[in-house]
Amino acid sequence: MASVQQIARRESGLGSAIRQAEAFIELNQRIQPALPADVRESIRVACIEGDCLVIAAASSVWATRARMLAEDMLAAANQLWPQPLKTTRVIVAEALGPVNSY
Repeated sequence: MASVQQIARRESGLGSAIRQAEAFIELNQRIQPALPADVRESIRVACIEGDCLVIAAASSVWATRARMLAEDMLAAANQLWPQPLKTTRVIVAEALGPVNSY
């Protein structure tokens, strides 16, 4: 299996978009074990936008919890992502399915 860094560095069209999505999924899977067990199904990596880690939460309540965990998630992501990430943003994505449903 390719590393998060290897997937994130590949480029070109639709294949690039697919590989980027795979990188976000892989990043999420690597960060999940560092989160408290009770939040793992409700908070996850959504994507990376520039130097911002975007975190998805299943509701506004979970978004509050995600904001409390954002710095820890950012630190974990910076250990894996090839470019430095400096900020976080939390979004509410009420239709989040189980983490393993990707």
